[in-house]
Amino acid sequence: RVKTREGGEGVCHLNIYPVTGRIPWTNILLFLATLVSVSVVPAWLMEGPRVFNDFDLLAKWLPFSIPLLTILLFHEFGHYLAARHRDIRVSLPYFLPAPTLIGTFGAFIKSKSPFPSRRDLIEVGAAGPIAGFVVALVFLGWSLANVEYRPSLPQEQSYALVEPIIVRVMSFLMQPGPGPENHDIFLQDNQMLFAAWVGMVITMLNLLPVGQLDGGHIIYALFPRQHKRVSWLVFLLLVASGFVWNGWWLWAVLLFFVVKFRHPPTLNDDLPLPRINRVLGWSAILIFLLTFTPVPF
Repeated sequence: RVKTREGGEGVCHLNIYPVTGRIPWTNILLFLATLVSVSVVPAWLMEGPRVFNDFDLLAKWLPFSIPLLTILLFHEFGHYLAARHRDIRVSLPYFLPAPTLIGTFGAFIKSKSPFPSRRDLIEVGAAGPIAGFVVALVFLGWSLANVEYRPSLPQEQSYALVEPIIVRVMSFLMQPGPGPENHDIFLQDNQMLFAAWVGMVITMLNLLPVGQLDGGHIIYALFPRQHKRVSWLVFLLLVASGFVWNGWWLWAVLLFFVVKFRHPPTLNDDLPLPRINRVLGWSAILIFLLTFTPVPF
């Protein structure tokens, strides 16, 4: 037991675990497979089968795959480095290749030891989204400064990506005036902008204040007694939002059966949360609001 500044007592927990020199082949192979999938699958879906006969078309999508993987790497290693800094045992990131529009289901790390306190929980939970958001913001600004326009297509021949608040703010800062009349920005010509948009959406989804998502960790650290109520409220809002965009129903199902709403307590929930950690948590909540969009597509 240790004394706190307020005169109370708390439990000091020390994680001790062996350091092995084994090469993490599973993590490496999954990362390489994801590198291939994010480079090939989006190009194939956007350009058609001809990409397999034209290397230039595949290379054209590197401005998408490299920024996207960079955003995911910073996100996951934000978690990883914060956890190691707090002496919490976690795995290296596991990347997930997938035949989706972006070529991946993202990535995750596994916690192998409990969180000593809510301070550790909020630092590890917020580090990933904040790191990924900052990198996505850099790519967003870079791409908006070099954006290309093409004549608009009929509405029935295309679909639009809805811009989160942060994209609209950055668009105004980088290009205060409107674009050319009857012209649009197309993903095929602005792959880095597409990657930045995906990075913002991934950040928003991870920050949903539910269960053991990053946002759930943050809400538990800030308001441990309200965590379950907030999780159920967000779940019900997602179900209702499904009538606006059907994709929220899929997320509601995944949250209900996979993520669930219970959050395990830390080893000492009673230790006070320092002000700097509260600022960190509220900063992550602000990022959630800036990246949120009720209808991504």
